[in-house]
Amino acid sequence: MYRRGFSFLNHAFVLCFFLCLPLLFCAVNVWGPSLAVDPRFIRPFAFLGGYWLAFFHYSAYAGILYLVLRIVGLLGGNGAFWQQAYTLYAKAAFVAVMAILVYGGWNALHPVVRAVEHDTGKNLPRPVKIVLVTDIHLGSLFGRQYAAELTELINRQNADVVLFGGDQVDNDLEYVLREKSYEPLQNIKCKYGVYAILGNHDHFSGRVREELELFRSVGFHMLVDEVADLPCGVHLVGLEDFRSEPRNPYLEKLAGTDPGKANILLEHQPRRFLEAEKAGYDLYMAGHTHGGQQAPLNFVTKRMYLLDYGSKKFGGMLGVASCGYGLWGSPVRIGSTPEIVVITVK
Repeated sequence: MYRRGFSFLNHAFVLCFFLCLPLLFCAVNVWGPSLAVDPRFIRPFAFLGGYWLAFFHYSAYAGILYLVLRIVGLLGGNGAFWQQAYTLYAKAAFVAVMAILVYGGWNALHPVVRAVEHDTGKNLPRPVKIVLVTDIHLGSLFGRQYAAELTELINRQNADVVLFGGDQVDNDLEYVLREKSYEPLQNIKCKYGVYAILGNHDHFSGRVREELELFRSVGFHMLVDEVADLPCGVHLVGLEDFRSEPRNPYLEKLAGTDPGKANILLEHQPRRFLEAEKAGYDLYMAGHTHGGQQAPLNFVTKRMYLLDYGSKKFGGMLGVASCGYGLWGSPVRIGSTPEIVVITVK
């Protein structure tokens, strides 16, 4: 399709370069962790392969419309008018997809702060400010500098509690270990501590225990089907990832019974809103979905979950689903913006 619109794309060198991009994407994500190379040298190739993934994603939609146009043109005689239409469409599609990549690449690197308030009716001594951060995906795309910038953004919120909602690590722990990209997170400042759970990506390398110790070393309290009672009147429960424990009995077993405390549940995948409301939680927080990351995939996540992004009341409980701070695969976001969520609980 694109070669129809631009003659320079017919050059063998350009074609070979394009065909090498998916191999580059696979190399970074499959073989990269085993290479004894500083991740900072691999990162440009990770970005290039990631941009290819987004380019291919949106080009696939353009390609479907191009096929429809070709079929209509074939039925219409496939004359000179249609030949010109094919060429114009190919040029327009290429420009549109490149524009999407430019905007999506910029959007992916400019996080925002989303504010949420929730009155639990528990008469807490004072409002509690919670910073929720999910899906930072430290790895080939984002590393030490990214973690340092996140730390600064969190510290500007003057939080009482900071919660990490899983997927601290992307696909392989090796990138994180080699770059020590977790270290800047030890500078997070808050009154009652930093708590974290595991996500599905944290299990991919099969080194969960090593990751738990790694983040504990920088001051994280790792909650894996565990509870923490905080001095600010919060009963915090952190669950194991749904993929590893789909039928989790701890959701009910660990639910707080003190009527004077805010009962809060933190889980990676937003799958148990109704169960959490039934168990008596006041606030349920999750991430995982990335808000689809690249529209129109957000329509898929909307069908998969009761709430894939935003905030919604379930009875007296507030459900919060974050689209996450980091990314997977491609450093391009369309239809969602990376975020941290500041939740004021009363």
